[in-house]
Amino acid sequence: MQCHLLIPSLFPPGAVTQQNDPLHGIRAPALQTLLARATRTQAPPKEMESWLCESFGVTRQQDYPAAPLCLMAEGVAPDEHYWLRADPVHLGVERDQLVLSEASTFSLAQDEADALIATLNQHFAADGLHFVAPRAQHWYLRLARPPLISTHGLFQAAGRSIHPLLPAGQDAMRWRAMLNEVQMLLFEHPVNVAREARGSAPINSIWLSGGGVLPQNLTQPFDRVWAGDALARGLALATRIPHENLPENAPAWLKQAAPGKHLLVLDALRPAACYGDPDAWRRQLAQLEGEWFAPLKHALQHGSITLTLHAPTPAGTLSFSLTRGSLWKLWQPARPLTRYRPQG
Repeated sequence: MQCHLLIPSLFPPGAVTQQNDPLHGIRAPALQTLLARATRTQAPPKEMESWLCESFGVTRQQDYPAAPLCLMAEGVAPDEHYWLRADPVHLGVERDQLVLSEASTFSLAQDEADALIATLNQHFAADGLHFVAPRAQHWYLRLARPPLISTHGLFQAAGRSIHPLLPAGQDAMRWRAMLNEVQMLLFEHPVNVAREARGSAPINSIWLSGGGVLPQNLTQPFDRVWAGDALARGLALATRIPHENLPENAPAWLKQAAPGKHLLVLDALRPAACYGDPDAWRRQLAQLEGEWFAPLKHALQHGSITLTLHAPTPAGTLSFSLTRGSLWKLWQPARPLTRYRPQG
């Protein structure tokens, strides 16, 4: 079996000193051995979403069209409409900046989402905008005509000031004004009044990203996809590739997987990296070490699999490829993870 692991934030950016660098001093023996003995290649920088889209032959429209693909994974047919992701977010003021927190940082019930969506739909109906929330934390926006904007993905904005990441392009001013209207509508919405009264973060904005129509004529680079991520699952649906939820660990996956080329999306490190939480990042890496990297190294030693780890970063996309024979490169000792982070 060919096992391809997509691991965003395996090498988190932003650390400038050893004291605040989550990679400094980390011990992950199985991962470090795999990286040391692999054949390494580096490609241009990518976000996880662009890596997935390009792997399946999706071409950029104005954005990579993540929204209609994710919508498929939520069980809603995008048909021929133009869609944007319109994820519910909380904007907090930090040092005179608005910093975005996405749905992994707060709870949101479906009835709350439905009430907020109903208000947005009532207000924007005359503009040809229609919001849907197939899941409480995942919202989408159907448009009567494509907008002339480009956007940044939700996890590009998470934990950051939103100002430099707002929609850009010919229609940017119109869509920034629309976001201001959304914020005013949500500011004193009864749902948010109740949330604040019980100490929960208000849903005071949306984040637009991934606009496009459903792409056609895609490729089938894998035989099966294992992921919780909506885009990965949507790409599998669009290409008629079987897909499953990611199992709890590698032994469980090895019991289920049949011969073929498999993509597994291990995205647990991403939120901690986005929000600059080195302790949470280290905990998640330790969990991946025990549940995935060590068992897969064992399977590689026994010739059950070949293994490639893909690590997209803002400075370059690294891939580490191994066969059983790779582990015999005893002259290549395990090194600190800092040695592998691309510079850029």
